[in-house]
Amino acid sequence: MHFHGKGLSHIIPKYTSVLLLTLLYMVLSPPVAWPLYSWVLFRPDHRILDVSQQVQQIEQSSTATQHDIVFPSRNGKWLHGWLFELPNTKRVFLVSEGKGGNIYHRLNQARTLLKCGGSVFQYDYEGYGQSQGTPSLDAVCDDATAAYDYLIQHEHKTSKDIIAFGDSFGCGVTGQLVQRRQVSAVILQSGFSTLLRAGRDTLPWLWLYPDSFFPDQTMDNIAVFSKPHPPLMIIHGTSDRIVQFHNAQELFRRAIEPKTIMIVPGGDHGCFGTGNQFRDAVEKLLSTPIRNVVTRLGLRTRQAAHTMQTLQSS
Repeated sequence: MHFHGKGLSHIIPKYTSVLLLTLLYMVLSPPVAWPLYSWVLFRPDHRILDVSQQVQQIEQSSTATQHDIVFPSRNGKWLHGWLFELPNTKRVFLVSEGKGGNIYHRLNQARTLLKCGGSVFQYDYEGYGQSQGTPSLDAVCDDATAAYDYLIQHEHKTSKDIIAFGDSFGCGVTGQLVQRRQVSAVILQSGFSTLLRAGRDTLPWLWLYPDSFFPDQTMDNIAVFSKPHPPLMIIHGTSDRIVQFHNAQELFRRAIEPKTIMIVPGGDHGCFGTGNQFRDAVEKLLSTPIRNVVTRLGLRTRQAAHTMQTLQSS
């Protein structure tokens, strides 16, 4: 058999391209490249800011008192948090944060939740802020459980007092907490339907890999809330550029009752709406039966009903 140089010049580039693509597929596969994906997922922020003036303003405007809290996680690492304690109420929002920044960057969040008539417990995952350790998918879920147990054992709260609040990535953490502990209600702000879906939205080549290639812990909120659960409230902006709005639509459609959704037209990631809309929605969540309510800012009842039908059929 004889090969002519001209023929080889066509064959070699073709097989070189196939080989390179195969190698790239293998190198980027989650079982091989998980340390890289974990680095992308968790970027612990250790910055300790001087927020004394902001804290003082919050205490004066809300009558809350801030307490510096240190408590152990399941693996023995010490975690740091803040409890903004309101007088004359047992209600407390247990906040599981997003994966960027730390509690020093989330005082506006605490201020907003205090206006809803409850104390606020914010904590940092392992490796964030002043918390010890290194974050991982399993570790941050254990951290949330430890924060809950701290409220029960040391602040003498009951499950009926605790409202689990998830912010962005923290929505997945909150979903896992709901499977482990009882809470009175759940609020998910700018969250994903599943971490795997959010990851594929951000890194499209992940669609090339089967689900079995990924860690067992995928923070699947669809699985959590398609089974019996506490009253659920979803809040999401339609212009969210970090976690796409379709996550909220899909989660609301597939979650069973009781559930409500607060859609913020034009809202970006981490939005609370305008005026007292969020506070009013929270009060309704905690005080009235939930019947597939859609709170759409600035829309009339007929339009809101049409929006709900659209969500359910999407």
